[in-house]
Amino acid sequence: MIALSPILSPLSSAGGMQAAPAVCLAAGPCGPALGGGDGAAVADRLSFRQLRHLTNNALQRILCQVAQHEELRRTREGRRLCEDIERRILFSAALADALFGMTREPGLLPLRLRGVGEASIGMLGDPDQLLSLDVSVEGRCPAALEEVVLRVAHELLGNVVKHGMRARLVGRIAVRVVSDESRVLLTVTDDGWGCGREPRRGEGLEIAQLLAGEHGGAVWLRRRGDMTVATLDLPHPASCPRQATGAGPCP
Repeated sequence: MIALSPILSPLSSAGGMQAAPAVCLAAGPCGPALGGGDGAAVADRLSFRQLRHLTNNALQRILCQVAQHEELRRTREGRRLCEDIERRILFSAALADALFGMTREPGLLPLRLRGVGEASIGMLGDPDQLLSLDVSVEGRCPAALEEVVLRVAHELLGNVVKHGMRARLVGRIAVRVVSDESRVLLTVTDDGWGCGREPRRGEGLEIAQLLAGEHGGAVWLRRRGDMTVATLDLPHPASCPRQATGAGPCP
């Protein structure tokens, strides 16, 4: 179980600093032990721990620099900037938590999906936007596919907030996962500006497609009326002998 340690916030209360959640980087109770397992697994865990370390250091430094900038805090615009920076940094930490369980054990899929959605909106959206989020899960998503569903949802939601909802005051986003005995479908729908007749595959969609391909699936993006619909289609492991036995994705 990864514990929490304080990270300095630029918001002041009676002239002092407030504490906000951050990842604890110490060994022992704050994270998995590095001993045991093969060398590659240990190296991977150490790399991830080092990534946490440098990320946490960078975020702490940014917040401290902003907090100590007297000129910023003297004006309404400066205080608003401080609050916005803090908000985005804390939402980025919440997003990492929902995706990777950096500060607590991951919960059930619906809760993690909502966490990814809310954190994506908070981190990438405008503070004045009113973006509603609806999350639903039907059927039981196989445990082997939960991580890829979450990671693809993260990429698709990032595209929605950054591009589809750009400069829009009000918008609607829906995330739906439907699982049956043959496949798992993730759809992310929004009423944003749309993707055009030939959607440009940027880094986010490229990552989503690569993630899907690792499990024999695919990602599509299309316009349906005034809605944009992104779909992840994954074969159920039980319907694919190769995937069920760990021999690789379905052909």
